[in-house]
Amino acid sequence: MYFDDRPKERREDLYDRGREIKDILSLIDENRPLIVITGIRRLGKTSLLRVALNEAGREYVIVDLRGINPRSKRDLILRFQYGINESLRKFSRIRDYLKFVEGVEIAGLRVKLSWKSPETLYEVLSSLQERGVVIAIDEVQDARGPVGKELASAIAHFYDYGSSTFILTGSQVGPLYDFLGVVLYGRVWHEVKLERFSREESIEFLKLGFSQVNLTPPGWFLEEAVETLDGIVGWLVKLGVIAMREGFTRQVITRMLEESSKLVLEELNSFLAKRGRAREKYMELLRAIAQGKDTWDELKETLGVGDSSLAKLLDNLAKASFIEKVGGRYRIQDPVLKFSLLSRWP
Repeated sequence: MYFDDRPKERREDLYDRGREIKDILSLIDENRPLIVITGIRRLGKTSLLRVALNEAGREYVIVDLRGINPRSKRDLILRFQYGINESLRKFSRIRDYLKFVEGVEIAGLRVKLSWKSPETLYEVLSSLQERGVVIAIDEVQDARGPVGKELASAIAHFYDYGSSTFILTGSQVGPLYDFLGVVLYGRVWHEVKLERFSREESIEFLKLGFSQVNLTPPGWFLEEAVETLDGIVGWLVKLGVIAMREGFTRQVITRMLEESSKLVLEELNSFLAKRGRAREKYMELLRAIAQGKDTWDELKETLGVGDSSLAKLLDNLAKASFIEKVGGRYRIQDPVLKFSLLSRWP
């Protein structure tokens, strides 16, 4: 079912993405050491990852690093522990792979990893790699600081000496490439990039999704939804969920934008919290772009800053995937963020 906002597990629940699945399966089959799935937030990277892994015919572990404490090794180990225990529901043999690993305690159908031992992560990864288990790490760019260094060191080591595949996903291009720069040092990696749906794909996705629940949306609703949500599948799914419940009205589109604003503003505030006194300049810049002041000269005049300061502000927002530059003009990448900027800070 398309209109389910949980990550998909089966190809029939995932619209399109056949080419990307084929690419990932080929790379896994070739035992490539490092695959990277990229794309802005809410394009379905986690769903693509899970569907591909379920079709690969290999045991796997998925570790979710969203919101990880970058200074807590304990948090890193707990994330791996949770991912392994989730995988045990499908692959009980993984428990046997770890039974003799130092720092691992087997308790029935679950494992517990010691975060106090400095070797636990390496020992666990070593044992899994030896058996060909695919290690997938979701939103890896959130692993910064000491946690990021330890994880990058481990991935680099098993890239050289392991026998299986790592798959990393990331939605913030700057931090992701910074992380990969630490890992790689000339090593080869293979990127599978997700793009937003085209206008035609978005309309077809909505039509098929509603047909699955025996609903037929009016043409104006499809056109307005696609124009508003700009091909971001996560928002199209959320709109579908609300419309199934409340019908096809313009108020439903507005309600979807309002309900989703809280999430995008939390993401923005997390970014701004690290910017100190520059916070207000970032907000002023984002508001200006949302209002249509989208050229270099317009933004420079609006903010009253020099070239180097403006370049730094724009570069940091682009690296965090909040904005992009298209044809010499800057735009907010996420339509819900643009809505939030215009409606809450006019």
